[in-house]
Amino acid sequence: MGTNPVNPRTKVSLVFDDGFTQSCLKVADCFEKRGLSATFAVLVEHKTFMPAFHKGEFSLWNTLQARGHIIHPHGFDHTDLTSIPHEHAVSRIDACLEYFSKHLDYFEPASTIYHATYNRTTPELNAYLLTKVRAVRSTGLLGTIGNGMNHDAELERRVLSCAWHGPDHCDEHLLASLVEAERVQPRLFLYMLHGLDEEGWGPIRSQALERALDFIEASPMLEYWNLSSGESIGSD
Repeated sequence: MGTNPVNPRTKVSLVFDDGFTQSCLKVADCFEKRGLSATFAVLVEHKTFMPAFHKGEFSLWNTLQARGHIIHPHGFDHTDLTSIPHEHAVSRIDACLEYFSKHLDYFEPASTIYHATYNRTTPELNAYLLTKVRAVRSTGLLGTIGNGMNHDAELERRVLSCAWHGPDHCDEHLLASLVEAERVQPRLFLYMLHGLDEEGWGPIRSQALERALDFIEASPMLEYWNLSSGESIGSD
């Protein structure tokens, strides 16, 4: 895809899933030092998911949001929505968005991106979600790892692909993916992360996150974007 004359640089978004408390606090500090806002996709009910790692509550998400960071829904819990009947999945989506509306300051479903657990959705779930939210992050029924390169078609559909790596550290994979994004020049490159250092699945080391942000800031072809609602996705 060639360079867009209106916006010549690819937008790069890193999203930290699951809401690991220590990681989110460190990530927020790292981004703030650079004048950037981090993006976190968090759960409502998380106590049975990876219980060895402490996860934040909405008091923390409101605090981080007040500091300028972006908080998006990752689900009511970490259930794979494609593994349960459609009507049950819809109920969980509704419960998630309702809880966010009540407990996250200024939350508006139509302005948010829903980051599906395991990156799995059905076409029917996408259609339902897109009546509620701004966009969906999903790589389909199987949740196959994507390359994170979102071109016009993905942005117009409002179903965003992402890249990720695990269960070991994703340090080198993220950097290699950023190099590839420079070469391909999609409109949006989206990468899913989890915890920092040794926290969570497929974590990234703190120094590797710093290197990735250095790479983005130094690149003439990339610019960081926090998936905020102030800029459009596709035709919305």
